[in-house]
Amino acid sequence: MSPWSWYRRLQKRTQRRSLLNRFLSEDDASRRALGRWLDERLAEGARHEVAALFEELPDPLELPTESYTDLIEASYRAQLFERGLSLAEAWMRREPDAAAPLNQAARLHSLAGRFEQAHELHRLALACAGDRAESQYQLGCTLLREERYVEAEAAFREALALEPRMGKACTNLGFALDRRGEAEKAIQHFKRAIQLDPTNAEGHLNLGALYGEMGEVELAVQLFRKTLDLAPDSVEARMSLGVAYYNGARYAEAIREFDRVLGQQSQHGEALFYMAVSHSRLGAHRRALQAFRRAERVYPEDARVQYYLGLCHVNMNEYDKALPFFRKVLELTPDDGRAHYYLGIVYDKLGQPDLAQQAYQRADELGHRVAAARSTVR
Repeated sequence: MSPWSWYRRLQKRTQRRSLLNRFLSEDDASRRALGRWLDERLAEGARHEVAALFEELPDPLELPTESYTDLIEASYRAQLFERGLSLAEAWMRREPDAAAPLNQAARLHSLAGRFEQAHELHRLALACAGDRAESQYQLGCTLLREERYVEAEAAFREALALEPRMGKACTNLGFALDRRGEAEKAIQHFKRAIQLDPTNAEGHLNLGALYGEMGEVELAVQLFRKTLDLAPDSVEARMSLGVAYYNGARYAEAIREFDRVLGQQSQHGEALFYMAVSHSRLGAHRRALQAFRRAERVYPEDARVQYYLGLCHVNMNEYDKALPFFRKVLELTPDDGRAHYYLGIVYDKLGQPDLAQQAYQRADELGHRVAAARSTVR
């Protein structure tokens, strides 16, 4: 390690320890300072620095309730579930009769896919005297993750019966209803969530996604823009806006949003894929090819990417270069009618009519309509 690298690591460790020592003093300003630091590190993707801060927490740890909540939320965002569970357990030791630490521990087990442990903690939380609405809400979240939508709906409705203005329960009730195919009812609950809390970014995002699925592209665009006003760093909202523009054939605007996603996550495979297809739709096949090559590095065995790489070369009359990509598509998905059809075109252009005819016939058998005419021409 170079002296400069060593010095930078020492600087970062000193900063972490200073923030942590101030935080442990239970001063509100220090809590906010640590919160800002955590937000900045997570936005930068510096998960290792957040992990290092958790490593430096003293054991045993005694904090006010708000501080436990802040740190557990940060552990969830950084996907450091075991660290979050350690904090929840310390909180439970401090407040053994409280539902809040049980709910947090249940949430973390649930996020880690340990549903049996989560349900045991939900049972204990619901047996506590306080926080019953929150306990029902957290139970509903676990049931959602298990795709038990009917039971999740019941839990969210119970939470709302106890706390009618719980916006997040409205949001997730809408999500459960949407998963059950009840889109109109879901929309009502998403709208209610936004009405209860106009700053609810997730509510705007979910409503936008539902309108997008229903083909209401402009409504979806408006809601995704509002989501980004509320949560400017949301990669999911930015990606959703880009896809909405793409679905509305607004390809230049879509490319702009996908490029912004890649500014936040340079290896975001779906952003690379959709940006490449958008370039292709605009006829910018060289740019599309570059983006598809980047997407291929993220998705080396994705038939979609291989298909469009082949199509880019066809659009540029580079038939010899297209051939291996369509062959690869058919290795991955042998019954892809489109790939058989374009393989036929490539063989035609390369002067191999017998192979072209076989490919057209196979595409016709698989239901590719355009191939039907070609398969009977010869």
